[in-house]
Amino acid sequence: MKNLKSLLTLTLSLLLAISIVGCASGKATANDTAKVEKKAKEKAYDPRGVWDYSVQTPDTDSYGIMRITGDNGLYAAVMETDQFGTLNVSGFTVVGKAFSGAIDVMGTTANIEGSFDGDSMSGYVNMGADSFPVQGTRKSN
Repeated sequence: MKNLKSLLTLTLSLLLAISIVGCASGKATANDTAKVEKKAKEKAYDPRGVWDYSVQTPDTDSYGIMRITGDNGLYAAVMETDQFGTLNVSGFTVVGKAFSGAIDVMGTTANIEGSFDGDSMSGYVNMGADSFPVQGTRKSN
């Protein structure tokens, strides 16, 4: 009987300890999740605006304006170029501060990728085996 009572006390003690640990870790997880979600909302980058840009090529630099519109992570971009007129950026996406998309340059697809840093952007235009640096500055929102 004494052994049964000791076994029952030990079992109840273990169950109580497991419950306390489980509740404590559950609260920490909920708090951690809320903090992560709050930081994600605070740090969501807004790329919208009018951007002056230049693309450095071996022959000559190309200049223009890129207009980014949209909201809530769904954006569209149009490039007004000095050499090829107005080009829609297809598949334009922004994840964090990274961006990517594609343009049709005289029947050839050029992929654009880079990142934003405040009111600056930098990256590359990749066309076939060639890669050309692109830089830009936001001139208005």
